[in-house]
Amino acid sequence: MRPYNVEILTPDFDTVVNTNVNEVRYKEDYLSSDINTITVLSLPGVKKQNYIRITRGNEEYAGIVTEVTCGTDKSKKLHCISYKPLMELLNTDVLFDVNMQGKGTLEQFICDRITEMFITNVDEKQNIKGLSVKAVTATEDWSLHITPSDKGGHYNIVNLVNSIIIPALEKYSILVKTKLDIQNKEVRISVGKAAPGVFTIESDLPNILKKNITIRQVSADVNKLIIYDAQNYDISRTYYLHSDLGYDTNNRDRIIPVVCEMQAVTYEEGSSFESAAISAAHNKFAHLSYANLIELTMINDDTLVKSEELEFGQVVDIISDGIRYRSILTGRERDRNTKLVFGTVRLELTKILRREQSGR
Repeated sequence: MRPYNVEILTPDFDTVVNTNVNEVRYKEDYLSSDINTITVLSLPGVKKQNYIRITRGNEEYAGIVTEVTCGTDKSKKLHCISYKPLMELLNTDVLFDVNMQGKGTLEQFICDRITEMFITNVDEKQNIKGLSVKAVTATEDWSLHITPSDKGGHYNIVNLVNSIIIPALEKYSILVKTKLDIQNKEVRISVGKAAPGVFTIESDLPNILKKNITIRQVSADVNKLIIYDAQNYDISRTYYLHSDLGYDTNNRDRIIPVVCEMQAVTYEEGSSFESAAISAAHNKFAHLSYANLIELTMINDDTLVKSEELEFGQVVDIISDGIRYRSILTGRERDRNTKLVFGTVRLELTKILRREQSGR
C-alpha cells in the first residue's frame, strides 16, 4: 500500500518539510474541533500554526499544527505532531451587532465577519495570507438568537465558530468549507447550503459493521410556540412540535406535557407577519429534528454509502429496525474502517462541556 505524503508549510506557504508515513488516523467533528496526531521521524523546524497537508490518492487532510512533541528516551528520533482542521483558523471572537440579524443573507454576513477579521483587518499581522471567502448561496430571514450583552444596547462579543458558524449549520444547513491550495498559495473558504436532497442509509444491511443510535428526549423543551404580531396583538399564530420532531400549525400528534413559549415579532415594510412567524418557528424548532447522535461504521471506500462523497451538513434518513431517523452528517473518523457521525448531540463529556460553555 502506498504511503501518505506529509507536507508542512509556514503561514506564508514556504515549505518546512516533506515526508512520508505509512498509517494515518483522522477524525473531524464540525461541532467540536478534534485534535489529530501523526508520528514522524524527527523533523526540525516544525512549529505551531504551520499548515499540514496529508495526501494519498483521493484522500486529503489539511489542518493547523497545534503542538510538536519530541521523542522519548526510547524513541528520540520520533516527533508527534498534533493538528486541528483548517476551521481552527476562524476560532476568534467577533463584535456582533444583533440588529444585523435578518438583514441581507446569512452567508454574506459570515463572509463579512471572516473578511473583517482575517483579510482586511487593520492589524496586518492578523490577516491570513492567501485567504479568500465567498458566499455561494443566499439565505434571507435569518436569526441566530444572539441578544445584546447590555440592556438597551445592540452588541455582544461572541465566538465566530461556536456562536455563528456552527448554529448556521444546525439551523439553516449552511456549511463553511475550507480548502488548502498549496500550489496557488491560497486558503479558500466557501459559505453556502450543504448538499441538497436527502440521502438514505439502511443501517441494518451487512455493510454497516457497527451502529449506535441515541435520540435526545425533547419532552422538556418548548413544544408549543405562540407568535404575536407586535403591531397588533390580536393577530397570532400557534405552532406545535410533533412526536416526529416536525412542526406546523396543526393541533395533532403533539408532545406532552405542554411547554409553551410566546414571542412577539416585528417586520419591515414590504414583509408580512406570516413570513416573520414562519421564520420565528423555524428558528425555534427546525434544529430539533437533528437532536440525535447516530454513529455508523463501515469499511473504507464502502460502495453502498460512499462515505468519502458525503459532506458535512448532508441531510440523511437512517433506517434502523424499521424506524426512519432524520439527521445530518457532522463528523467522520477514518482509520482501518470509517465511522460517520450524524446529529447535533454529543455524549463525550469534554465536547458537552465545550458546547455548553460556548452557549450551544
